[in-house]
Amino acid sequence: MDINFPKHQRVAQSVALFVLPAFCVLVVSMLYGLNLWLSAFLSLLAIAVIFFFKIYRYRRHHSKFLDSFGKSIKNSYFYQSEYAIGAVPFANKFLSCSARIEGDNLLFGRSRHFRSVELEKIIDIEILTCLGHEVAKLEIEDSKDDHPLFIPWSPLLAEKVKFSNGI
Repeated sequence: MDINFPKHQRVAQSVALFVLPAFCVLVVSMLYGLNLWLSAFLSLLAIAVIFFFKIYRYRRHHSKFLDSFGKSIKNSYFYQSEYAIGAVPFANKFLSCSARIEGDNLLFGRSRHFRSVELEKIIDIEILTCLGHEVAKLEIEDSKDDHPLFIPWSPLLAEKVKFSNGI
């Protein structure tokens, strides 16, 4: 497995995004005279709500976006061989995505939502740098979406794809 995740300064901001509201809920609930256990429960509830609205929503939209490419495959089939995993841009955020090549098919996606596309249906591959790592911007022939698909790029994929005028 080739892991391609960025190390950047937004991690501290992400931690603050979860810890600060939870701390505020804890302090306010204790000021209103609630006991410590109920205050802690309300803090955890605040973290869960923030998680849903900030993270889960983008994962769900990304899964729907992936539906516009190729056909669905099972998790067990995807994980049978070596794959690359990394952060890719989607809707001004960065989400994890996995990719590998099996025969004449490109397999990509995220856990519980993998897709397969034939390599000959890829119109263009553009290698870009995203957060210090390489990602591939793909244009696929029969896609139902106008937005490009990004997948993590690695030597694992590069050795199996022959480039000539884009591909």
